[in-house]
Amino acid sequence: MNISSLNGSFKIIQTVKNQDELLVLGSWADLIKIFDSKRTFCVDKQKGIFGIYLCKQECADLLAYLVQNIDYHEWEDFSLEKVSPTSRYLA
Repeated sequence: MNISSLNGSFKIIQTVKNQDELLVLGSWADLIKIFDSKRTFCVDKQKGIFGIYLCKQECADLLAYLVQNIDYHEWEDFSLEKVSPTSRYLA
């Protein structure tokens, strides 16, 4: 799932190994706005992509946080793009 808001742009991927674990990808600046930088790791240095592993509850809390902090001007900039359920990644 791709999420784009004024708080940042994130891609959320469910891991195959652990069904309760999700990988959230984004830029360093976007991830550390919300999460502790100690949990964040580099995924692709050239593209500036970083990641953080979350359980499903933490991810639900992230989505709730993003939705609760939308001001009425941002609704046009907020988008959720679902990834096909057949697209699974081994992380």
